Amino acid sequence: MGFMVQPHCFRPPIAPRCLGFGPLGAVGAGALGALLLVSCSPQGAGSGVADGASTYEAHLAAHLAATGGVMYGAHWCPYCADQLAMFGDAADRVPYVECAADGENAQPELCQQRGIEGYPTWEINSQLYPGLQSLDQLAARSGFSAPQ
Repeated sequence: MGFMVQPHCFRPPIAPRCLGFGPLGAVGAGALGALLLVSCSPQGAGSGVADGASTYEAHLAAHLAATGGVMYGAHWCPYCADQLAMFGDAADRVPYVECAADGENAQPELCQQRGIEGYPTWEINSQLYPGLQSLDQLAARSGFSAPQ
């Protein structure tokens, strides 16, 4: 098994910019990622679960919040948008800290104190995990077991 680098955005020293999305732009790329990820989630849209609060993603987000797991990100980072899109309708339940000073409810001091160097970065059980994480990786690292 080879070493894999997780995709992530680095915190820029000066003006943040997203590059490499061509005519799609960051918003279009995020929307495309959301569309693709919903169909690939462990119990995504095809699960037949009508209540968004009872999905695998919602349970995982609630577990992460209850156990102190946190996603550090920046509003301009396309990988952060992709990470949140993995949670589908439960994205607003993901414990999230905005690190970009110009973002909504920004907490750049906290991000600096925690040693966050790129986005997204997850803090789970006092360990930092930089880069895009699969739902399975988040579940395993946080000790989550899906309800039966």
